[in-house]
Order: sequence, then structure tokens, then C-alpha cells
Amino acid sequence: MKESLYRYLIKCSVAELPPEKQLFYNFVQDVEYAYEEQADTPDQYFDLLVKRHPYVQAAEHFRMSVETARSLMLEIEQAIKADADNRMQQVFWLDYTKQVSAIEHSNKQYFFVEM
Repeated sequence: MKESLYRYLIKCSVAELPPEKQLFYNFVQDVEYAYEEQADTPDQYFDLLVKRHPYVQAAEHFRMSVETARSLMLEIEQAIKADADNRMQQVFWLDYTKQVSAIEHSNKQYFFVEM
């Protein structure tokens, strides 16, 4: 549950970034995801990263230096992580699986989450 919740909090943090940072972050993420889809093995994925790193593609696309692209991505990732970590500390949840399962017989887990 924690991992799923953390992924959700990451998405919330990305959604609150300024539009230009969202665009940049999503561009780099999309390139990485495309490489994951193309690669059949971890070695193939690594080869794709080495041949054409997402920062290089982002630098070309957004007309900036590779170092600027790298720095911007690291800055964005740090801000996202800090925001998600802060939200994670404020989250309160209760496991309602037993209560719901008594009414509705299923193998699902049920949680009440308050942020």
C-alpha cells in the first residue's frame, strides 16, 4: 500500500509543478519509458541510455545545454521527492479490509486515506 500511495503522491507533486517544469519532467520520463518499452533486457535498456541519454534529447528539444538539462531535471526530482515525502508524513490511513470483507466477499484490500 505504501508504494502505491507514494506513486500517487509523486503524481500529485508533479501536477503542482509550474507548467514548464511539468513539460520538461514529463518529456524526460516519456523518453525513459519509451526505452523501457523498447528494451527486452536491462542491458538493452542501459545501451539505449548510453547511446542517447534522455538529458541529451531534452537538451536538444528544449534548446539548452546538456548540463542545464541535467541540473534542471535533478532540481525537479528533488522538489518532487521533498514534496511527496512531506505529504507521506502527513498521510493517515486505516485498513478497512476486515470490515468491508464481512459485507462484500472479495480478495481486495480497502483503506481509508486522509491527506
